[in-house]
Amino acid sequence: MTALPRLYAKGHSSLDGVAPVTLWNVGNYKYEIEARKNSYYAESEVFEASYEEAMEKFEKMVDKVEML
Repeated sequence: MTALPRLYAKGHSSLDGVAPVTLWNVGNYKYEIEARKNSYYAESEVFEASYEEAMEKFEKMVDKVEML
C-alpha cells in the first residue's frame, strides 16, 4: 500500500516573499517541503519527523503559514 501525498500547509518564502513553499505528508512520519523558484525549477527536502517538528521547520521557512 502506498500513501498518497497530502498537502498540509502553504506559504511564501521568508527570503524573497514571492516563491511559494508547501508542506506535504508523503508517508508515515515522512514530510516534504517544496519551494518553487519559478515555473521550471523547484527544490524539495524529504525528511522524517513528527508533525510538530515538520510544522516548526516549515514555519521557519515562510512568512505566513496558511493551513489547509
